[in-house]
Amino acid sequence: MDLTDARNKIDIIDKEMKELFIKRMSVSKEIAGIKAASGAKIYNPEREAEVINNLITDVDDELKPMYTAFIKKIMELSRQYQQSIIDDMNI
Repeated sequence: MDLTDARNKIDIIDKEMKELFIKRMSVSKEIAGIKAASGAKIYNPEREAEVINNLITDVDDELKPMYTAFIKKIMELSRQYQQSIIDDMNI
């Protein structure tokens, strides 16, 4: 395998991650509506810790810190998106 082949693999993975990100944000939008209707808070640190702990159990120790940061960033973006949706509902 050469650099071009490796980059092509990364390009394929990035496209798959993009599709999953869009799906995740779509569900985050649904969750924003549910939270708005129920008065639930956007940020639930206990839930996020539970999700992270469940996700990292089978991740190699070398990658755990980076994967944890990755998941935390996705959750942060989801919270920001949910907040923007709720803010738009309140206008």
